[in-house]
Amino acid sequence: MFRFILLMMVVVIAGCSSIPSDLQTPDDQSLLPFSATKTTQPSNQLARWGGEVVSVNNLEIGSMIEVVEFSLNAAGRPIKSDTSGGRFRILVGDFIDPAIYVSGRQVTALGVFSSLDEDKVGDQAYFFPILTAEQLHLWPEIKEPSNPPYHYDPFFFHRGFLMSPIIVVPRH
Repeated sequence: MFRFILLMMVVVIAGCSSIPSDLQTPDDQSLLPFSATKTTQPSNQLARWGGEVVSVNNLEIGSMIEVVEFSLNAAGRPIKSDTSGGRFRILVGDFIDPAIYVSGRQVTALGVFSSLDEDKVGDQAYFFPILTAEQLHLWPEIKEPSNPPYHYDPFFFHRGFLMSPIIVVPRH
């Protein structure tokens, strides 16, 4: 019985932090980190990069998604922070709808580092690493809970004399 409970706990815990099936690779497969693109020439090496969508450009051959790179957590989801390794572009062979892949959405791609593209960010020249995507995962948006228009009183059921407000009204 103890082994069964232990096995169930391992399965539940592993399921909570696993990478989505479309982004998984074999355990012995090495992935090119994004930081290596500054020193490595494009070599069709497998990589898993993610970040926040900046723009989508639909081309005749597919779609190009420009992304601000952020490091990934254990589940492969980008961790938004004040620092980034730079920008990269994801080349996808299919049509990507810019109404769905809007600026600010988080995306992770699995593919090969195929080339560098010289372009500009504003007026600044920039070399964009191109990741030719085999798989693309758009993460669901995280909604913040709204603040209710009323106040919850933690002492509602436990009001004592000291918790009651004392209001002094002068007589005229």
